[in-house]
Amino acid sequence: MKRFKPAKQLPAGFSPAMLAACQQFLQREGVSARLQWNEQEVFASFDGWWLSSSFIPQARLRDGRCQLLQYAARLRIFGQFGQALPANWLFAMNYAESKAVALLKLIRALHLVNHLGRNGRHLPLRIDVDPRICHAYSDRIVDFTARLLEVLEFPASQAPLLLFLNGKTSELGLSLLRRYRQHGHKLGLGDFGECREDLLRLWRLEPDFLTLAPRFMGRAIMYPQVRDRLLQLVPQLVEQGYALAVEDIVCQNMLGLAQQMGAEHLSGPLLSERLRLQKAAQAVDLNVINV
Repeated sequence: MKRFKPAKQLPAGFSPAMLAACQQFLQREGVSARLQWNEQEVFASFDGWWLSSSFIPQARLRDGRCQLLQYAARLRIFGQFGQALPANWLFAMNYAESKAVALLKLIRALHLVNHLGRNGRHLPLRIDVDPRICHAYSDRIVDFTARLLEVLEFPASQAPLLLFLNGKTSELGLSLLRRYRQHGHKLGLGDFGECREDLLRLWRLEPDFLTLAPRFMGRAIMYPQVRDRLLQLVPQLVEQGYALAVEDIVCQNMLGLAQQMGAEHLSGPLLSERLRLQKAAQAVDLNVINV
């Protein structure tokens, strides 16, 4: 596949020393896959599939302008002929424990290395942890993550984690939250509103932030009753200190509702486009000043 043709030179922003240290660390941790790179990113091959990272900007809206706050990492999987596959594809393969854990380690390393190389060190990177698709091996890489962050010299406070839980994984989620918090991470609860037990889980886990289930936004736009319930409940949670993230925002109506609820982190195509236009306008202004 042309995208994953290795390049001789590292892409701009990536440090040879950092890549070498990360590769050596992965080998010590039992991960045989090698990090490779093209002109834009670091990637890796695992079991015949190509793995890479993408990043979703999360912003805060103030006085009509977007302020970039952090990025959220996303795994991208491609076949040898370029076909894109769902992110949970590899976890449906029922790998043996050692191989599944090696996969999780490789993914975490890819996200962090690509974030530092492409986005820099000044903004946090949110990493999503989904025990539902990780064969309950997520707890096996808590300490690995701490050691990896030390190798990359990136503080845990800059790497918040978002947990996705259901009734079967609540206990694992509580254990993960406690262990990650001991290392200095901020923790969030994802897909809030998907389960009836979410409020009880919120009181029990006491996360630092939560993300609203994306389907609720679509339903709230279509059905006034759903919108009224959200506007009754969610602002109260924000007042109690839970930072709210609303994702997959595609239109102004969704953005307005997210602001009414008091959302701190906003993301989706609408916000990404606004950030792109702002950056382009700033570049034009700088060119005008320098002329």
